[in-house]
Amino acid sequence: MPVRPFTSDDAEALAVLHRSVGWSARSAAGWRWLSQDPARQRLDAPLGWIAEDEQGKPLACLGNFIQTFRLGDQTLYAGTGHSIIVSPAGRGLAPSLIRTLMDQKGMFGFFTFNANARAAPLYRRHRLKPWPAQTHALKLSWPLRRGPRAVSRVLRLVDDRSPGLLAQVLARIPEPLTPHPKAVRAQDLPEGVAMLEAPWEIPAWDSYWAACLAEGRLLADRSPGMMRHRLGNPDRVSPPVLLAAVEGEAIVGHAWAELAKPSVIDPPVLEIVDLMALEGAAGAIDRLMAALVVAARRLDAAKLRLHLVSPSLLDQLGPWADRARREGGWGHAHARFEPGAPDPDLWQPTPYDADYSFCLRPATGKR
Repeated sequence: MPVRPFTSDDAEALAVLHRSVGWSARSAAGWRWLSQDPARQRLDAPLGWIAEDEQGKPLACLGNFIQTFRLGDQTLYAGTGHSIIVSPAGRGLAPSLIRTLMDQKGMFGFFTFNANARAAPLYRRHRLKPWPAQTHALKLSWPLRRGPRAVSRVLRLVDDRSPGLLAQVLARIPEPLTPHPKAVRAQDLPEGVAMLEAPWEIPAWDSYWAACLAEGRLLADRSPGMMRHRLGNPDRVSPPVLLAAVEGEAIVGHAWAELAKPSVIDPPVLEIVDLMALEGAAGAIDRLMAALVVAARRLDAAKLRLHLVSPSLLDQLGPWADRARREGGWGHAHARFEPGAPDPDLWQPTPYDADYSFCLRPATGKR
């Protein structure tokens, strides 16, 4: 089947594929927003690709997110595939979609940070290796509310043994375990953590970003302009949690989290999208984690979770990592670096570096 680039005009065809696997469908406005990403526009890269049959029925798709990176005064680009969906009729199309993604020029690498156990072997065939080597199989979670997690386990058991019965339950309660969030308030946060609003408008964020770059790491772009774009997702249904670790007037670390429900029968989870701090900012990650737990409780989340953990962040988490529950267990993060790419050890990614900020399923189930 032929594979062609798609645009926001294909939103309905893409929605058909998303809903066929139980994912929330991105709106036409959401696809337009992704098309306005500065990196994609600089490279004139496709928004993604779609495969259709002779009657124009969508069979498979793959989104193409171009991430801007900075290393000192260098600007670099990498490609990540997201929203890869293959219908039963399109079986066998995934390899051609992935090859199309990785045929793009001008990238230092390609990666996906959200592979399930079944898909992981597919990426290895395309020379994408589990990465980072030490932590690619780690997902860390911090359970908070036992009741919703227990109900979710029961619903999953019903789904395994009697899908028809679960369908009857969902007909009566279309979105069980929907949270009842309260606002996250500045007065609830631990000392040394502040609410972060419109970082692109405050000089302290400029100074923080400059300090991050000065450390010599390979960093996904968090400049004010990029943050303005990334936080402008029109399909978001609840406000993000944005926090800053502060010392006096200076920002020394930050966190970004989103309330999500991975599936209709999962409990609400506060998913950490970004978590980082300047080297030498003692206690910044600890304070941010304590604040994220406060936020998760306010938002009625059953747990706090970090999908991707770099070796550096694992060290910074300290006791938080020791008491976390390990999820996953397979290589869910894969990457391939092109000849001449920077030393991969200079890159210590967070979920922000991939598609988590815009591909999480909203906690209300709406989209």
